[in-house]
Amino acid sequence: MMVTYILIALGSSAPAIDAAVEATIPKEDRQQLESGKWLLTSALVTSKDVSDQLGISGVVSFIICPIRGYFGRTRSDVWEWLAAKSTAKG
Repeated sequence: MMVTYILIALGSSAPAIDAAVEATIPKEDRQQLESGKWLLTSALVTSKDVSDQLGISGVVSFIICPIRGYFGRTRSDVWEWLAAKSTAKG
């Protein structure tokens, strides 16, 4: 089962977060909202597991949380990505 997460860089960690995501997460499993802010899908069960996979645990400041529902206003490609990933969960 895939889990959808939101990852937000804190402070000046956006460049390091962006580099880690782009080097580690396949394109189809990531959606950048803006620098340092990402939606990710992963088969890993916990936020800590995803952080460890990215190699950012204890290195930069960030927050990562699973998404259980969503609401807001943003670009249409973000909604399309979320809808596709929600459908894929089955």
